[in-house]
Amino acid sequence: MKSSARLERRRFERAPITAQVEYELTNSSSGPSRVRKNMANISAGGMFISTEEPIRAGARMVVRFELPNKHRVIAVSRVCYTRKGQGLGVEFLNLDEEDREEIETYIASLGTKVVTRA
Repeated sequence: MKSSARLERRRFERAPITAQVEYELTNSSSGPSRVRKNMANISAGGMFISTEEPIRAGARMVVRFELPNKHRVIAVSRVCYTRKGQGLGVEFLNLDEEDREEIETYIASLGTKVVTRA
């Protein structure tokens, strides 16, 4: 069970999403330049990417994805945390206002399906 302190730290509502995300590490000189994985959830502040690939917290990346309404989003982001064997919690660092509004509209369209865990 999550503590109330942890839940209170969330600034944005998260919602489940089934979509691919393409990311490219900006501070890495090795490995594949672009990687495609699946998102598990999204908020106006970031997303959770399902992957077993180990990426250290603090790593910066550019993420590209398409919302279910076909709106394309590109944002510079950083890895906030990793869950070994599960994925990455990613924070958007520079999200355009239009992109933020589209994400919030998507979340609102789900009604009560919003999730509170990462």
